[in-house]
Amino acid sequence: MSDELPGAFAAFRSRDYRVFWSAALVSNSGNWMQTITVPFVILRMTHSATWVGFAAFMAFGPSLVMGPISGSLADRYPRKQLVLVAQGIMMVAAFGLYVLWVSGAASPGSIVALLLVSGLGSGLGLAAWQSFIPQLVPHEHMFSAIRLNSVQFTAARAFGPALAGVVLAEFGPSTAFLFNAASFMLVLVALVAIHPREVEIAAEVPRVLEHFRAGVRYVRERRALVIPVVTILVVSFFGSSVIQLCAPIARRVFEVGKAEYGFMVAAFGLGAVFGTFFSLVFGDRVRRSRLAMAGLVLFAAGEILLGSAPVYSVGIVGLAAMGAAYMFIAVSLNTTIQARVEESHRGRVLSIYLMGLMAGVPLGSLTGGAISELAGLRATVIGGGSIVFVFALFAVFFFDAMEPLNESIDQGSPVHADALLTSQPAIAGET
Repeated sequence: MSDELPGAFAAFRSRDYRVFWSAALVSNSGNWMQTITVPFVILRMTHSATWVGFAAFMAFGPSLVMGPISGSLADRYPRKQLVLVAQGIMMVAAFGLYVLWVSGAASPGSIVALLLVSGLGSGLGLAAWQSFIPQLVPHEHMFSAIRLNSVQFTAARAFGPALAGVVLAEFGPSTAFLFNAASFMLVLVALVAIHPREVEIAAEVPRVLEHFRAGVRYVRERRALVIPVVTILVVSFFGSSVIQLCAPIARRVFEVGKAEYGFMVAAFGLGAVFGTFFSLVFGDRVRRSRLAMAGLVLFAAGEILLGSAPVYSVGIVGLAAMGAAYMFIAVSLNTTIQARVEESHRGRVLSIYLMGLMAGVPLGSLTGGAISELAGLRATVIGGGSIVFVFALFAVFFFDAMEPLNESIDQGSPVHADALLTSQPAIAGET
């Protein structure tokens, strides 16, 4: 591939990165198809938003439990091998969902059990995946790799739900489950075909929990790492978890069908694609603190708009705004962590950050599903958006308007993103 690619896309110069990125795009699209299909079939079986929230909890919750183990393993074993094992477990669970559904043996309990298995596999490999990405590119292309990885994930977040809506309407859940299961094969083939740059692994490391506690101390001593963990937890619990309630919102609030439900989640994904490309192109001109603050305010506004929308089309606008805002926040936080962490602690620090994400979504879905049965879906969504806005005000006064996000690893002082992108940080690996 041409060396003339602009800096924002520089990671694509690496053959291994292109191969893995392409396979991950297809596989994550399949994951999102499953993420959309499961709430649909659970709601059809149970007619309960609480069950929908519980299913989301079981899909994401295990990743929280696996966080300490995942982070420690990612800093002590080859990350490629960990990702291979994790993807294999998730593929088996996905094929299990397909077989259950086509055999007619599916029940809410059996579906949730397979979601638990899939969640454990996801949790095992999550920190390794994020830590592994930098090993596919040269040091100077690290930030390009981080942002393009976000592009891949958010593009899948748009394609997967939109495709799921069409597939559910035309072919049914079995096809959606099968597509997801088959998509894992691409990632497994890609992993076999690529040869990541090796990173140094300590010859002797303490036991898992002691190793993980050292990572927690490392985070607590650095305000630039504490803020991303707290922020992603709040946004996930009170904001992102709302996406898991789109099935009952579509059916009970807007009174629309399968395809429209799929497009609701796709609207969030399309907004996220816009947000990611904006961050990719303009991220070196805007301080991460400002991008994160703008994202918090926009996310709160979009969520409140969704909850108060008089018609379906207005709700779509709210979801698209939430998607764009989420990526302003997530890219800023993720880039900060990758810029601020040393290679020896990368897996554990990323696992702590991802535990905040993985705790927020399932717990928020479970809580939101239960509250919506009592207070109504609209009140639940508006309440979540209001809390995100209050947190934005809190960040202004207690987090110095997110100013610590601009620090570099070298001296712990504020720098512009473009300074990071035009120099090689003192990090012995990539994000």
